[in-house]
Amino acid sequence: MMYENVKEVEIKAVNGRVEIEGWENDYVEVDYVIHGEVDVKVEQNGSKLIIKEEPKKRFLNLIGKEGWAEITVKVPKNVVVNAKNVNGELRARGVLFGEATTVNGEMILKECQVGELSTVNGEIEAHLTVAGPLRASTVNGDLDITIEELEDDVEVSCVNGDITLRLTDFCDARIVAKRTHGDIELVGIDPENPVIGTGEYEVRVSTVNGDVRVELV
Repeated sequence: MMYENVKEVEIKAVNGRVEIEGWENDYVEVDYVIHGEVDVKVEQNGSKLIIKEEPKKRFLNLIGKEGWAEITVKVPKNVVVNAKNVNGELRARGVLFGEATTVNGEMILKECQVGELSTVNGEIEAHLTVAGPLRASTVNGDLDITIEELEDDVEVSCVNGDITLRLTDFCDARIVAKRTHGDIELVGIDPENPVIGTGEYEVRVSTVNGDVRVELV
């Protein structure tokens, strides 16, 4: 299915697997494969495209046997995507995210930009070409982020999990790292003066019951 004149995409999935890819075309393409009792609804409201995946409801509003869908979305690289997946994974490449969230599922982002990342009971692995402002958090899961370039401040936090943050020489960062019941390791960064480049942007990293590793790559 093709959709034109889209400026924003909203994706909400339950039990599904969502894959999103940024491409050079000027329209959005949506494909999905249904497994079991589940509905996928796609609706365009002006310049906003809404994609919803949810289990079918039966008599007396009881949810029947769980189904799930494989949803694949291709979007122009300048279109903002907001995605949430509950009980499923989220994967993306070359996508501009406003917000990306999972609950009980992992998230893997490659060559993306994002404003807010979060997961509960899952892990995040993200390679971001540009970041800032950025807020990233996990509860009961590890957080692994690589950032090529900074344009604003970054805040990364984790409860019951480890953080690995990789920054390049193009990141003008001041590192502020804190932990409760864990260790902090800086690799290639002076612990007495944890600054990369001009140090223009603040990068705050904190964990509770987990380790912090910040590495210059």
